[in-house]
Amino acid sequence: MNIWVENILRFVVLLLLQVLLINNIHIMGLCNPCIYILFLISLPSDLPRWAELIIGFVVGLIMDVFCNTLGVHTAACTFVSYLRPLLIKNMIQDNERLTGTFNGRVTDFLIYVKIVSYLVVLHHFIIFALIGFSLHNWWIIIIEIILSSIITIGIVLAADRLRLNGK
Repeated sequence: MNIWVENILRFVVLLLLQVLLINNIHIMGLCNPCIYILFLISLPSDLPRWAELIIGFVVGLIMDVFCNTLGVHTAACTFVSYLRPLLIKNMIQDNERLTGTFNGRVTDFLIYVKIVSYLVVLHHFIIFALIGFSLHNWWIIIIEIILSSIITIGIVLAADRLRLNGK
């Protein structure tokens, strides 16, 4: 299947799962995983930097429209799209980067887990910090970030192991 069609289908499936299912599940009001970040993480590593930033912006904007969050997801996704190539460049050897794919089967799995963990935690930090936008209940924001990140990382790694995110 064409790589563009595959990525568009992946985005549509993850968007529908996020909007219709995951956004309606709140574990004790403290956990709201964002599985759509799997789309941004699993983009081909040979995309031009400008294309990755535009894709991140558009994905965040679409999530903001569906979640009514006024730019929160746009800021988080654009930041993840900016940071992802830097992490891949600094943590993966050149011969691994030339394959054009980024997942736990092509790269070293521990490095993949580190990159996914960094991106998910930073994504959730931006989202919950902008939504909370207060230091009044900062411990609740920290708990939300930790719980949501753990569950999101688990889902992303499970999807990678089940080969749901591509070749």
